[in-house]
Amino acid sequence: MSRFVARDILLQPTAASGESFLDRVQYKELEQFDQWRAVAQEKTYHAMILDVGTMIGNDLYLTALSLANEFIANQAIPPRVIIIKSKTLSTLARRIVHSQRLLAGSTTVSNDLERTHEPTIVPCVGVNEYRRTIPYLVRPGDDVIEVGCHFGQTTTLLYDTVRMTKEGGIITRDGFCVGVDIGPKIIANAKRQHPQIPFEVVDAWKTLDLLKIKVNHDRTDTLGYDVVYADIGGLSGAHGLLESLALLDAIAKALEPRCIVIKSLCVNRLASQLLSFSNVWIKLNAKRL
Repeated sequence: MSRFVARDILLQPTAASGESFLDRVQYKELEQFDQWRAVAQEKTYHAMILDVGTMIGNDLYLTALSLANEFIANQAIPPRVIIIKSKTLSTLARRIVHSQRLLAGSTTVSNDLERTHEPTIVPCVGVNEYRRTIPYLVRPGDDVIEVGCHFGQTTTLLYDTVRMTKEGGIITRDGFCVGVDIGPKIIANAKRQHPQIPFEVVDAWKTLDLLKIKVNHDRTDTLGYDVVYADIGGLSGAHGLLESLALLDAIAKALEPRCIVIKSLCVNRLASQLLSFSNVWIKLNAKRL
């Protein structure tokens, strides 16, 4: 498995001052950027350093990930590491939490998390793992939405968790939970099975409609949601990484939750591969001390 390292700090050279590496370096000037593919196929490389911003002038991390994955596909033997210069990707690396580590207790999510446009992301594999995260991430009194609720089984668990916060026998805030799906027949079935829970027909990509749901249910005390659960067909498998990340970005910026849980094998794999270099640097220095 190749590992993506998002570089976010300046590396200081360890070589003696004035040492030259020109005798160990080959340079190729390309007339067009797309010609890099032919160069990548010429031999096997152990590492790749990617600075997309130098070429296109923006920190487009989805473009960087797409190029990195294409580089891996063009190699007979996958490279050991790909270093990507991207502040956005480095930020993502620090806030993505592998669900298996969360459930095993090796990683924790702080109780002090606040709602933000850059929430913690927890990718899961399988519906059982997806539902097991609820006690770790959802609190009584939360406003929660499940996007891609299907027949509402997981939404029911979320609904039972967020209902009624009590302090000294007094109800301080009753949480809100809603399930949405794009299929009218699916939502009709969910309403029949769980009449106490609100369900709506909404397209996950239409984030304004996700916000309107709370207004329609007179929940206007706060905008957005505390936690979002997402189980969307086409994004839960091994493919669709870029689409999954694009949807996560759209939901994060529109709803500003503190956490998004997504059932997605491709995002789960990314959580295993993606490292922020600042974390790597801290561990390396700790070993030297």
